[in-house]
Amino acid sequence: MRAAQGPLQTQALQTMREVLSEDFRTFEVKGYSLEEDFGDGHCNIECKVVENPGERAFEVAGKGVGMLDAFFSALRARYQGEFPSLASIRFSSFSVRGLMGDAHAEQATDAQAEATIGVTNSSGREFHFTALSPSVSHSSIEAVLAAVEYFVNSEQAYVRIYKALQHHRTSGRPEMVARYTKLLAEMVRNTSYSSAVERLQAQE
Repeated sequence: MRAAQGPLQTQALQTMREVLSEDFRTFEVKGYSLEEDFGDGHCNIECKVVENPGERAFEVAGKGVGMLDAFFSALRARYQGEFPSLASIRFSSFSVRGLMGDAHAEQATDAQAEATIGVTNSSGREFHFTALSPSVSHSSIEAVLAAVEYFVNSEQAYVRIYKALQHHRTSGRPEMVARYTKLLAEMVRNTSYSSAVERLQAQE
């Protein structure tokens, strides 16, 4: 189970879903393999991922300082070409806590693990994403997926809103211009879309 934290993130997600509708992207990890060198602190990860809509299955591989850094780097490398705003975000914090009240075994080894990651955007604002499962590694990976899902859909929504705003500016619909200007400002709070805007302007 994944969740974005805070009212601003929750509202932004709702806007993304409304703007993108059936084009809202989701990601699911089916499994992973990990090699870690405790000496230098680096690890290599390979993950099987399914993207929807379309049930597109693919594999990503990455290297980093720890599992989450490696996984985050792998996903960013996969999508940065399509969504250049991913280059402006950074993995900034990570924590795990065991919800011992949910445990059933005497040793509490079946407690739920809640993983929370922080991602900082180009303006220095930190966003938090949480995931819950019986596995520390699964929860951690799900939290990273929640973050990538958020920023990928944020850029998709930004591009769609930007195009709609340009259209209504030329069609003489001031009420629609006001609406889409407000929506655009909401997406801008997430991160920088300068590269996306340059790409859009080059297509005009």
